[in-house]
Amino acid sequence: MKKWTISFISLAGVLALSACGSSQASESEPTSFLPMEPDTSPYIIETEEEDDGPEDVPYNEDWDYIDTAQLSRLMDGLPEISQDRSTYDEVPPEWDKVALIDSRPPEVYAAGHINGAINIPDSNFDNYSDLLPEDLDTKLIFYCGGLHCPLSGSSSEKAEEMGYENTYVYQEGTPFWKEEGNYFTVTPEYVEEQILESNVVRDDTEPVMIIDTRTYAGYFGEHIPTAVFWDDTQYGSKYQGFAPANKDAEIIIYCGGFFCHKSPQLANELLADGYTNVKVLSGGMPAWKQAGLPTFGMDTADSEFDVSAGKVDRSVSADEFDEFVDSGATIVDVRGDSEVAGGMIDGALHIPDGDIHANDPSVEEKLPDDLSTTLVIHCASGARAAGVVENIADFGYEEVYYWDGGISISEDGSYTLD
Repeated sequence: MKKWTISFISLAGVLALSACGSSQASESEPTSFLPMEPDTSPYIIETEEEDDGPEDVPYNEDWDYIDTAQLSRLMDGLPEISQDRSTYDEVPPEWDKVALIDSRPPEVYAAGHINGAINIPDSNFDNYSDLLPEDLDTKLIFYCGGLHCPLSGSSSEKAEEMGYENTYVYQEGTPFWKEEGNYFTVTPEYVEEQILESNVVRDDTEPVMIIDTRTYAGYFGEHIPTAVFWDDTQYGSKYQGFAPANKDAEIIIYCGGFFCHKSPQLANELLADGYTNVKVLSGGMPAWKQAGLPTFGMDTADSEFDVSAGKVDRSVSADEFDEFVDSGATIVDVRGDSEVAGGMIDGALHIPDGDIHANDPSVEEKLPDDLSTTLVIHCASGARAAGVVENIADFGYEEVYYWDGGISISEDGSYTLD
């Protein structure tokens, strides 16, 4: 039979993103997009398609569409991690007036969804619609399983009936997003299924590799069963040879929670290395434990073993960190460029942890000349700070410490410790 296939035009409103900011846009200022009202008629192509496959959803002139290139540019201007998100049901608060909604069933969402998306199944839309932002001007982007999937368009119409004025349909959906070279995020419930004996011992299932990118001490204390430890900053130099030979193998990565950049960073490195089935447990260890799932490690063992024996404990408590800040100690912020764009502690030095691991000569140049200076290092969760504290101490500084916890910093330099 003959069908109409739509090749979506690059919408002028979304393309304006490249003029407003590149893929390195500040995470503190999500890129906005203009109304999308393209003339798609020149892009309707009549093609012959086989009858045995699912039919593509017909073009609907009442819907506003967004394609993969446009969604990619939009996502480049939004934070990949979230300091304030606490559950999968919550739109990242940093995504100002933008929400991404997965219209597929919960179990499909759990197995792999676009980073930052919430799940409102179209079949149960009314019972989940309270997850939508209260602001009716929020730009809602609905997606599902591809050109043949009608769920996203249906959900978009339901949202319009509720009064939302800016709804968009990402009809290309998850197949195109994966083909573009992106990872998916998963929930603890999905990871649980992968480690159950009922799945592991089956002849028709492939092994799944689970990687913990937190600090080694944190991993040693407790980790998800079957997980291995990798330092995300040492993939190319240390762990690359231990990655699966099968580039299509499923790899699940996690770290300290929605605010932790270590698992997305490793995921992107694996994708760049040719791996095609990379997933991130974005809620990390906090979400795993909140779901009441078991952990392995010394924290749950009856015996005692000090994995840090012989190593100087350079971590500080919250009160000690505050005292160091108040007393004028030199604070070293090792977060990424996009993270510090949202704010830094007054007077802090910015030295990304990647530069430290790469032995960049500029690192020593940025540090104080006086080796008796007290240095206190922090990142967003404590993991990156712990990973570089000894590198900094090796320069000869006598007093080097780090905050082994989360921190949120406002534009005015004020901060709160988590």
